[in-house]
Amino acid sequence: MSPESIIPVVLQAPVRKEKTWAYPWIGVVLGIAVGIFIGHPLAMLAFDFHNCLLTGKTCDVSGALYYSFAFHMWPMMLLFSAFGGISWGILGYVLKRLRENRLRLDNLHQEFEFQVATLRHHYKNLALGIHGFSNRIQRKIAHLDETFSSCLAAGTCPSYEELHPEFESLKRSFGIVEDAAQRLIHTLGQEVLFLKALTGDTLTPAPKDFYPFLIHCIEDLKGLRFQDKELQVRIDGCSCKDCRCSLVFPFEPYTMEVILQNIIGNAMKYADQIQVKVREEGNKVVVEIEDNGPGLDVEKLRENLLLPGDRREADSTHLGIKVTLHLLEKAGGRLSAWSRPGAGAKFIIEFPRHVSRIT
Repeated sequence: MSPESIIPVVLQAPVRKEKTWAYPWIGVVLGIAVGIFIGHPLAMLAFDFHNCLLTGKTCDVSGALYYSFAFHMWPMMLLFSAFGGISWGILGYVLKRLRENRLRLDNLHQEFEFQVATLRHHYKNLALGIHGFSNRIQRKIAHLDETFSSCLAAGTCPSYEELHPEFESLKRSFGIVEDAAQRLIHTLGQEVLFLKALTGDTLTPAPKDFYPFLIHCIEDLKGLRFQDKELQVRIDGCSCKDCRCSLVFPFEPYTMEVILQNIIGNAMKYADQIQVKVREEGNKVVVEIEDNGPGLDVEKLRENLLLPGDRREADSTHLGIKVTLHLLEKAGGRLSAWSRPGAGAKFIIEFPRHVSRIT
């Protein structure tokens, strides 16, 4: 079966929806039933027991129960059913409000979790980049120290031409670390604004050229997280440096960066050859990210995403995918995937082209 013949699986984040509007009506129905079949017979039994105490006669339980359902007792049955329906309906309404408040708190907790994960995404990339280049600097310094120690022992020192490339490489590494630190400080301020925008529903997409933004996201990942890995990333068949395509449509940059880097970052983690294809389909922009990695079980991933958090294993939370799905839902987009073991994976991201506020 060719990859083109495989139908992608649409991934969805868990959505907690309950028909809380039915709680009062269920309460009314139960209240009517309780009033007719329990409340009214119990009242008749109590009345019969009271008469027995006053008159000294023997209580007839079966007769009292039969009498409570006699046709001429319909006004009392109607009264008890009305009282039961109203009281249980009020109880159902109270339960409805309590359940809605609980769901609202759960949604707020999930929203906060996604926003914190969104912030953590950027800091993780920058921190990994700083850590990687710090290790590279340490290796360079250790190599220079070994070189000088050996030359002192041998009584010969390397020439300027031999040491100049090492010092230039060390200088570049220091520059990259300094740049990453500056970007970390800048990103902190930007992410605070982003968090405020998310909580205040003020993220408004603006028309931008998508291809330079995509290349920037890829270069960021390669330079910060995967600087020691040989990666081949092609966009519409071209390398990032040779890509001259242009596609302008409205999107929100911080949201788009998290979405793209989550999916492309996962591909870079497990593969070394990645194909990114961008195309327009009607009022949508479709981005396909395909890799040559080991693949994954898409159905298992979809089922895992739909599991409640307390039933999901700690090593399979897929928080990055959940954040991506959450942001795509806000932007009106969609995420699909297909994969086969040993044949890589393909993620398909769909973005709307119309301008809309991210809520």
